[in-house]
Amino acid sequence: MQGAKWTVTLYLLGFLAVFVWAVLADPGLGGFLAVLREPWGLVVTLDFVFGCLLLTWVIYFIEGSARAAVLWGVALFVIGNIVGAIYLLTRLERIRGRLAAVN
Repeated sequence: MQGAKWTVTLYLLGFLAVFVWAVLADPGLGGFLAVLREPWGLVVTLDFVFGCLLLTWVIYFIEGSARAAVLWGVALFVIGNIVGAIYLLTRLERIRGRLAAVN
């Protein structure tokens, strides 16, 4: 599990760096809105939405609580996959336990 924690942490730190750069470079979201007008921009956005929905279902399975899944899901949609990485880092042992219980 240590390898997974280090990997997720590195991904999280890398993404945070790019996220901060984007916010500073385009605080008005003009570039993001321009991308949405493109077909592939829409595909990428829908892929993000699909990923958030999938992770929200995983959270529901792991937590066993609709309330927890909704709270994490809202945070995922508002903030993005940074929240997903934080969830994984804080719940890796619980996830491992749930997966072991299934087998």
